[in-house]
Amino acid sequence: MLPRRHILDVWEFTREPEQLLPMAAGTLAIDAIKYLNTDTKRDHLVEVLELNDFICYMYPSIRPFNRSLLFHVISDLLGLLLYGIPKKRKNSIERLEIIDYTSRNVSYPVLQVWKLLKGRIGARRFSPERILEGFVNKIRIEVDILRHYPFIEEVFVDSRSLLETWLPSLADFYRLDSREISKTYAKWYEGWICHGEEERMVDEMVRRLSNQADRDFGITIDANYIKTSILSDEETNRKHNQAFSMWYKEGVNLLFAI
Repeated sequence: MLPRRHILDVWEFTREPEQLLPMAAGTLAIDAIKYLNTDTKRDHLVEVLELNDFICYMYPSIRPFNRSLLFHVISDLLGLLLYGIPKKRKNSIERLEIIDYTSRNVSYPVLQVWKLLKGRIGARRFSPERILEGFVNKIRIEVDILRHYPFIEEVFVDSRSLLETWLPSLADFYRLDSREISKTYAKWYEGWICHGEEERMVDEMVRRLSNQADRDFGITIDANYIKTSILSDEETNRKHNQAFSMWYKEGVNLLFAI
């Protein structure tokens, strides 16, 4: 999912600023590092679970903020179920599904949540056109958050100062220099922060989608039509965000019940 949705994911279960800000910093840092590591063989979802496990044992002082990493995985998995699993993500899901939690001391069996949600929602490989439509709906969710949860943008800005909390564990786990992570986060952040300019932000998201459509599927989209549709259809934006919240809350409740 996209960054504002990840912050809202944390907020759905953590309203206190002393927890919300560091947890938001952690979940956003993961997307920034994904931006840095473009190797298609690296599995983002499994890495986040392994990072959570690593933090529990090597950096216990970050607990319970590391729950945000689990929230991040649940959100991304739910996005795949609702909006389609692209062909290139098939191997990632297959790798996720072979993790043997019985042989590891893991407290939060995300795999079981995935299977339960998959049983309720269903998982099928959509056509390229449906997958691109799914990406449009993700942008709709971001726009709905911009309009109806303005404090999320404040959290986005304020949580940046908490990145330092995560740097030792992130640098250790990913074997990266802390300064490289900070530099990458700053670049990623400027590409996603709104600066009060909603239309510019939508332009940027649709531009990324256009590039992805051409690169991954050889499809040319009508960027202006999509942008206008997103900005003008507030009801549809609201519907997608509310539906995602419903399923997301169910996923996390399942996670903590197992």
